[in-house]
Amino acid sequence: MEKYDIIIIGGGMGGMTAANACAKRGLKTLVLEQNHHTGGNMSGFRRKGFYFDGGDQSFESLGIVFPILDELGLLDKLRWHKARFRMVSPDFDFRVDSFQEVEEALQTAFPGEKGIPVLFREVREVSRFIESKMDPWSFPLLHNFSISGLASMLPWLPKLRRWLSFDYRVKACSVIRDPGLQKWFTQIGYYHMPFIFFAGFWHLWMKDYWYPEGGMQAFHDLLAENFTQLGGDLRCNTRVEKIEHQGSRARSVRTEKGEVFYGDSFIYAGDYKRLVGSILGPEVFKPSFVKKIEGAKLTESLVNVYLGVSAGTEELDERLGAQHVFYFPNYDVIFPSSESPEDVHGRMWLTLNHFGKENPNAAAPGQSSLVLQTFSSYDWRDCWGIGQAAGPRPEAYSRLKERVAAELTGLAENLVPGLGSRVLYTDVGTPISSERFSLNTGGSSGGWCYDGRESPVYRFPFLNLFSTPLRNLRACGHYSLWPGGVITAALSGKIVANLSSGRKPLKKL
Repeated sequence: MEKYDIIIIGGGMGGMTAANACAKRGLKTLVLEQNHHTGGNMSGFRRKGFYFDGGDQSFESLGIVFPILDELGLLDKLRWHKARFRMVSPDFDFRVDSFQEVEEALQTAFPGEKGIPVLFREVREVSRFIESKMDPWSFPLLHNFSISGLASMLPWLPKLRRWLSFDYRVKACSVIRDPGLQKWFTQIGYYHMPFIFFAGFWHLWMKDYWYPEGGMQAFHDLLAENFTQLGGDLRCNTRVEKIEHQGSRARSVRTEKGEVFYGDSFIYAGDYKRLVGSILGPEVFKPSFVKKIEGAKLTESLVNVYLGVSAGTEELDERLGAQHVFYFPNYDVIFPSSESPEDVHGRMWLTLNHFGKENPNAAAPGQSSLVLQTFSSYDWRDCWGIGQAAGPRPEAYSRLKERVAAELTGLAENLVPGLGSRVLYTDVGTPISSERFSLNTGGSSGGWCYDGRESPVYRFPFLNLFSTPLRNLRACGHYSLWPGGVITAALSGKIVANLSSGRKPLKKL
């Protein structure tokens, strides 16, 4: 009956940030991860001699992730490569390197569109805010928290209030007269993404997306290795079935294999719907809160096509011209659902992701790994032909995977002609796969919906979901802060580690 100071459930970005911070402070810390390695939505894998990043293909720091890694002594242990982005449609083809290049390319593609400079004037203002407050390497409130620093945010509050609305995005994009382009500007990204994120992504694509040399799994292997070197206990292939409690305090966790681990404090770093629905149980929460969580909309899931191809790094780099290439066959913005037709993925946007020079061991010489991504739906075509997620994988599931792989590969041939004939290996990660490996409901890729009206963590007083009804159980990860993603997962892990180890939450956050 070994007892721990802190038990952390989930080894994704939030859980491993918290784990490293707790272990560094000398706390006896246990991490229980249901997958065979850590990483969650950021993990990678190797198949038939090819390495693939399974979910996130790179990530932004926004002055939060890198300072946290630096504080843990890990930032300099990996080489970080700046990722470049390219946008391609039937009308334009440009790299997202500067606002001037972007505006000039769009204006050339739509010469009579007078709304482009008007819209981007506001986008540049968001960029100016981000650049002044959130340098990629140093977020001022993390390391130099002060009243004056906080006060410097006050002049921005009226604009932030507007920018944090999807309705304002609709209004801002209404200056575009071309109906297709207006729809594209208004809807691209996650469902009902507010203006600040639409505008902010242009800034981040230019200045603040990073890839760890060796791949995303190398990054998470470093976090795991550092944790164990600090004395932490990491147990993979260990799925937590229940958090057991006595009165208002968590007492232990029980795994699906019947193991029981006891602790003084607990951090849950997984899917919050599962926490309420089964792991802690709805009887612990207020009925109104249970209803809110059960009905809360999540961010979209992705479908990933993993290709091993007989094209060397230099050849593929020359074809793509950037590590991330967004291809838009049209300006329709589709969010697939259970009602979408069978050919829906073949009519959608596509991202081609390739890190050759940045990950030289991803494939054998003369070969490359390429990941194709677009939005999908867990419920599409009766749960991808399965009918129920827990059921066996029927032939219909395989056929749908093959169809989607062929459709997305066909779209990618608009940028890499003849790609289909050079494929050596193919696999498809569906939303069903994402849920199985990450335990995120429906394979959600970023926690709660980006529309603040539909997220349970946005409006006062529901600004976060760190606390739970149990005094010694806290939550972190991208369900605990809004919006979800790598940044908020890392930040939430740092905050709950501070709270769980007795530090005041605002003392250097």
